[in-house]
Amino acid sequence: MPVDLRPHLPADPSAAARAALTPTAAAMQGSMILQIAAEVRALQAAGAAVADLTVGDFKPAQFPIPAALADRVVHHLRAGETNYPPSDGVPALKKAISAMVSREWGFDYGGECVVVASGARPPIYAAWRLLVSPGDRTCSFLPMWNTGYYAQLLQADHRFIQTSPEHNFFPTVDQFRDAIRGARLVVLNSPLNPTGTVVDPEVLRGYARALIDENVGRERPCILLFDQVYWRLTLGGRAHANPVALEPACAPYVIHVDAVSKWMAATGLRVGWAVVPPHLQGPMKNLLGHIGAWAPRAEQLAVADLLADPASFADYEAGLIGAIGQRLRRLYDGIQALAAEGLPVGAIEPQGGIYLSLRVDLIGRGFSRNEDIRRFLLERAGVAVVPFQAFDMAEESGWFRMSVGSVSLDDIDGALGRLGYALREMPSPGRSA
Repeated sequence: MPVDLRPHLPADPSAAARAALTPTAAAMQGSMILQIAAEVRALQAAGAAVADLTVGDFKPAQFPIPAALADRVVHHLRAGETNYPPSDGVPALKKAISAMVSREWGFDYGGECVVVASGARPPIYAAWRLLVSPGDRTCSFLPMWNTGYYAQLLQADHRFIQTSPEHNFFPTVDQFRDAIRGARLVVLNSPLNPTGTVVDPEVLRGYARALIDENVGRERPCILLFDQVYWRLTLGGRAHANPVALEPACAPYVIHVDAVSKWMAATGLRVGWAVVPPHLQGPMKNLLGHIGAWAPRAEQLAVADLLADPASFADYEAGLIGAIGQRLRRLYDGIQALAAEGLPVGAIEPQGGIYLSLRVDLIGRGFSRNEDIRRFLLERAGVAVVPFQAFDMAEESGWFRMSVGSVSLDDIDGALGRLGYALREMPSPGRSA
């Protein structure tokens, strides 16, 4: 019989955790998105009809990875490629990424510029850890994925800058210029999670010029962490823009983050990377080496094979973008049709990524919080969405993220039908939420 340890464990786990942890760790919060996703899974397991528009992941039945990628992973596993990889990535993948940067982004750092890791998160965390000391000024623009968690972990003096739907949820150039004064790290993401919007190239050029100007005469530079993990998933003929391609003089001040997680629907394969100025490559390599955040060797080699032969996944990529665009367009058109009935909903036309920004205009009309609206949508319409509060936006404005990575067109049609019914059947505005 195993020994029952429960009598030896603390009677108050919360107090024990507070005593054991550092203040920073004790204050750390889990992801609101994952909490909502767990709630949705429980409802689905109980038999409820729920369209899960929450998690930024892909359901393989809807969005499988490229067949060529799966074949190459199996090939390399069978070939015995199961040892530790180099801490900054296997040479074949680093070479393939460098060639892709030159071919697709139009610039070349020369020599070492790539650090491979287990997805996009480790390079993002590494950038924060390498550049930010407690009390350093950092900034980001609302809404944006996870920035607040990193700022809290690093005890940064973080400034959140509010944006507006009128500017596509990106800052104006003047806002950007003002925000980065004295900052060590500024975070930008396009296509933007959670809004599904894409930064205008000329606006991005303005950011790049502001970054160059800010770094004149500075001893410790201001660095732009440019998260472009959705860069290949643009819609409606839009082209992804890169700050270094637009203004090469900003190259020493930009860290790019990318991964196959989104544009190969390969979230679970955990292959991501940073493209950095060469003087930052060694420090990031060392930090990620100590963390052990390495992508599996066979998966790295398989990704290298595909990146070195773009034609091998061109048809897959076109099909992926088409399927994502079809779902986002179905959602958008359906919401616009509900709005045309006079129902209190609206959306921003999809531009990139796998997300749609949904506005449910019920604040002050029987609801006082986005969370109340979220629960109404989930319980009355079987529509699971994520409030912008999960992306550090405090304003109770009725904005939500919808993700199409796990739903079919039939799921979307069902969700729109239930949403319309729930909104039409709402009690009078004087109801309590």
